Amino acid sequence: MAAVAYIRVSTDKQAKQSHNLPNQQAKVRGHCDRVGFSIMREFIDTESARTDDRPAFQEMLTFCRKNHGKVSHVVVADLSRLARNVVDQGTTIAELQRLGIALVSVDEPILDATAAGRLSANMIGAMNQFFSDSLSERIRYRMRAGFEAGRYLRAAPIGYMNVEKALVRDPDRAPLVKKAFELVASGSSMAAAMSLTFALGLRTRRGNQVSKQSFARMLQNPIYIGWLASGDDRVKGAHEPLISDALFQSVQERLNGKSSPHKTLNQDFPLRGIVRCEKCDKPLTAGWVKGRKERYARYWCWNKECRAVGVSRETLEGQFVSILERIQPDADLLGQLPEVAAREWESRKGRIAKDAEMLSKRLAEQRTLNQKAIRARLDGELTEEDFTTLKRGVAEEIFQIEAAITALDSERSTMQDMMQQAKLQVINLAETWKHSNAEQRQEMVRAFFPVGIWYSQQMTYFKPRNSKILQLFANYLQDESLVGVPDGI
Repeated sequence: MAAVAYIRVSTDKQAKQSHNLPNQQAKVRGHCDRVGFSIMREFIDTESARTDDRPAFQEMLTFCRKNHGKVSHVVVADLSRLARNVVDQGTTIAELQRLGIALVSVDEPILDATAAGRLSANMIGAMNQFFSDSLSERIRYRMRAGFEAGRYLRAAPIGYMNVEKALVRDPDRAPLVKKAFELVASGSSMAAAMSLTFALGLRTRRGNQVSKQSFARMLQNPIYIGWLASGDDRVKGAHEPLISDALFQSVQERLNGKSSPHKTLNQDFPLRGIVRCEKCDKPLTAGWVKGRKERYARYWCWNKECRAVGVSRETLEGQFVSILERIQPDADLLGQLPEVAAREWESRKGRIAKDAEMLSKRLAEQRTLNQKAIRARLDGELTEEDFTTLKRGVAEEIFQIEAAITALDSERSTMQDMMQQAKLQVINLAETWKHSNAEQRQEMVRAFFPVGIWYSQQMTYFKPRNSKILQLFANYLQDESLVGVPDGI
């Protein structure tokens, strides 16, 4: 009487409980010793029994077909080890019976070919499937709830670590993931970016080299800009992004064979995306237009069905500054504008502090990357050309980060000055505008005009939609009309 032993676990939790491999092996081997079975072969599986697509399971069936004249029994600890699907269980039992092999369950002895034996097997199989299906439903519900809450419930992708059911930046791999995106965005091929980042130490969690397919998936994964994707659904993740939206989109354009996308914020055009076409309600775009002899800075409506606005930068921004020159809000007026009120300034200070912390981390990452590049060059893993390219890129990134830190300090100082002036009821918006960078100018515009500003070629900013401008300008005209006017006139 020769037997084949089939033993299976599918989760780490099972491996630590009563269904663990040593317990199953002891149970199956002990039963075979008691009834006088010699074990010809032992098959161990680590896959779920929801389907029969399991390597060791299929290998066991193949062995039984080839040795059906020698194998008399297949022994399992219980039926749930064989299958958690009624159809697969019935098919497997029928196949073994066709081969003249009996199935033996140590914990469920009444599984013979009698009516009672078949009923017992069917009932146990149905219960096993019910348990599996109900567990699957609960897991799907929890996974969906976690997904909608922005939590990533799987093994962390490269660049992150799983810490207390949350994704946190991996200090060793996060800079390398970011560098991979930067290399591809700057024009390097995916193969070159993969080679360079591997030389700098990019590895999987197990220390293996990242495959080409995994590297490509990494470059297309929106998790690195703070989004979780499940099928067609996307939600904002609770984790910290590794790269900016602009860098991610630039890489997608490169991978699709297109040029880099237009940046949202340009230092030359601070009102782009904020000022809107009064006719079609689309935000104006802006750029440098080539003329016969030189380039001209212009704002225009990009909507092909409209094109109602086309104006030079000097005109559009000059008209806006002229309005600022006539608006001298006092503390009472500032108190009516929630974005500029002290309460909003507190949240803005929090945002500035968070940005400063993020920039400090990025600066530390770039310096670490610089050290890794030097080490890789000394070890001969980087060519002189690649080393020079990386050093140049790291230096540029450090320069940009330090410039951004300086801009944050300037913004903090600018906004603090504005709030201090507001307390003194003296504030010069036009002068503040002239001495601010593009980010600070956008901060100011969004503070006073959170829904945007509408512009028309004929009436400029004096449109009914711009009720805030009309209100502020009306106050200015009222104040000006009282200067030098005798009583009674």
